[in-house]
Amino acid sequence: MKKRISRRRFIQTATITTSAAVIPAFGVSDASPASAQSLAKSDVLPKRKLGRTNRMVSCIGFGGGSRYTNWVAPDDILQKHIDHAIKLGITYFDSARSYGNGLCEERYGKFLTPKYRNQIFLNSKTGERTYDGVMRDIEKSLSLLKTDYLDLYCMHAIDKVEDVDTLLTLTGGYKAFLKLRNEGVVKNIGFSFHKWNDASQKSFREFDVDAIMCVINAAKSNGNEDNLIPLALERNLGIIAIKIMGQNALIGNVSGNDLLRFTLSLPVTLANIGMDGFAPLESCVEVGKEKVISSREAGEIVTRLGFDPKVTKLPYFTG
Repeated sequence: MKKRISRRRFIQTATITTSAAVIPAFGVSDASPASAQSLAKSDVLPKRKLGRTNRMVSCIGFGGGSRYTNWVAPDDILQKHIDHAIKLGITYFDSARSYGNGLCEERYGKFLTPKYRNQIFLNSKTGERTYDGVMRDIEKSLSLLKTDYLDLYCMHAIDKVEDVDTLLTLTGGYKAFLKLRNEGVVKNIGFSFHKWNDASQKSFREFDVDAIMCVINAAKSNGNEDNLIPLALERNLGIIAIKIMGQNALIGNVSGNDLLRFTLSLPVTLANIGMDGFAPLESCVEVGKEKVISSREAGEIVTRLGFDPKVTKLPYFTG
């Protein structure tokens, strides 16, 4: 068995110390901020290694899901938004065939890849489970994104065992993923999921992937934090954390900033955040530049959140 990578060793490159103020995330102030020592900050947004991809990517990811696609702005503002993300040091950009019925990929193809393709790590995902369906989707994605390859391509939302079984059939989509990776159309492959259940566990057993995407937040209601992370590290898989704020359902006793600090304190590669404007960009990047908080401080955030999964149920996709 491979030696497990410690939390401290994994994130030690993100602990450069120069002080700066903290911008509250999503308009929520830090009523109980982490210690001043922990908030010492780097001048640049740190990068972390995305597992077997061997690529260094920004610890804050640009999420292109519903928050981004529901944000309405004229083209010149959308272009400035992408330009600003690049200027702030974001290199990981996330999309999916289903996001905004293709709107995310369309925006990236218009405002991102023409100027910055060689500077970024680009991910997309498909919910198709058959070989032919995956091949149709990758063609659509590449066309909209205006690129001839993806850095990462993921099987999207693997939450049912039936999804895994279909992907593994003779006409299943997993063969398409392997073929696309072998031919270099996609450099790396992965899968996304929400809970640590029979489907995600079977996916770990059956799929030869380079990275994973999953819900990781301070509610710790789905088992990913305790079960998934050690297994992924043993296999040298990049870990892309999603739903850090539970679609904002977790913001209250704990600020958005502290929820992000909690996730970044874990040995994940990056926290993927829905970027519906300039404020989330700036706020999350400022938190990303901070010195990583200690295990004790992370535990205090969990305690302050006070989430009890036996009492309060979150929608499956948020926690």
